[in-house]
Amino acid sequence: MEFKVVKSVNDPLFKEAIQLYDAKLDVSLAEGEKIFRQSLENKYTKDDYIFLVGLEDCQAVSLATAHYEATTNSSFLIYLIAKDNPNHDEVIALTLEEIQKEINHLSYQLHSRDVNFIMLEVKQEPEDTEQLEDQSTILSNRRRFLFEHGFEKQNDIDYIAPQRKGESLESPMDLFIKPNIELTKDIYGASIKSNYILKYVFANKIPRSEIYPLLEEMDLRKQS
Repeated sequence: MEFKVVKSVNDPLFKEAIQLYDAKLDVSLAEGEKIFRQSLENKYTKDDYIFLVGLEDCQAVSLATAHYEATTNSSFLIYLIAKDNPNHDEVIALTLEEIQKEINHLSYQLHSRDVNFIMLEVKQEPEDTEQLEDQSTILSNRRRFLFEHGFEKQNDIDYIAPQRKGESLESPMDLFIKPNIELTKDIYGASIKSNYILKYVFANKIPRSEIYPLLEEMDLRKQS
């Protein structure tokens, strides 16, 4: 298996990876191609955004994207997906390993060490698991995968994601963190805030007037 970091929307692999993303029916895939383009092209995010494509036989089989937040030496893993092939679990594990290498490469350029932590939003499991059995299974499998690969579910912040496509309100989410240092809320709170702003204000271009109230609701607005 090979990997390539896509730097331009004009790279043919960008379109192939977006097609993989669009074909993946998953409960957490809620952003359009425009967001990926903005992340790769705008001056605030393009140098610290990773768009990683996994290849088998020259075909895209996985996609991972992440923002690196330089000032707090932390990262926001946005997507980690793979084709539903028989070797899906192996492919997605290798893709996670590779994007962690890419994140740490950016970290070493500035801080000469690994990133402090990687954060990832995960949709909360539905209360009615019988009616939403497929969705519940996907989320349960995702949690198991994250726990197996060093992620921890944080419980100090009632995490909220901004309004997503097809939803009328912001969404309570679970936040998973993979730490490389000992973390307490006073340490990672400021980093979560910085990553949140990087992703939703600068990449997604959601107005600060919508994002800052959510930070206040999470008790992160005053984090420095």
